[in-house]
Amino acid sequence: MTEQHKARDIAYVAAPVLGRPDVAAAAKLTIIAAGPANAVAQVQPLLDALGARTWNAGGTPSHANLLKLAANLLLASAVETLAEAAVLLSEYGVEPGGFVELIATSSFPGPVYGTYGRLIAQRQYEPAAFKARLAVKDVRLALAAADARSIPLPVASTIRDSLLETDAHGDGERDCAVLGRTAARRAGQDDQAGTRSKN
Repeated sequence: MTEQHKARDIAYVAAPVLGRPDVAAAAKLTIIAAGPANAVAQVQPLLDALGARTWNAGGTPSHANLLKLAANLLLASAVETLAEAAVLLSEYGVEPGGFVELIATSSFPGPVYGTYGRLIAQRQYEPAAFKARLAVKDVRLALAAADARSIPLPVASTIRDSLLETDAHGDGERDCAVLGRTAARRAGQDDQAGTRSKN
């Protein structure tokens, strides 16, 4: 995109966003903007109308997209580990909801653990604000960027496989929190009851 805009003598600003649809509706997105400083300044009023914060990622537009991919890789990793923790707790008869409140108000405050943890604990995978199929797309893009520089990302590979498994079981259009169902299935648990469904 940068090259195509440059060929037409048009400034290009990349501005991916962080935030679920409810955050977007409230105009509280975090916008990652990168491009020529004067072009970013020119579109800043528009960015201010869409989000609560603009993070300046410098003069190279692709860096904004890379930051977005890295953020989504972290998000998918957090959801996967939340799902696995919930399955472990359920196996021992501990309701995951209380655990989610504990970690979201202590070790991991913020919307990712609080929101996705609650969705996993409540087994609520619809409506989908961030579909599992979109998460696997972003993880694949992050892996491709890493591969281009010979950077190993072993956790990202595991997350990709977990998301592919989720999609293969027909859950790709559900919210990324559906990784909770995938983790439960691997553990032989009934996702509805949170109990083991096999001997």
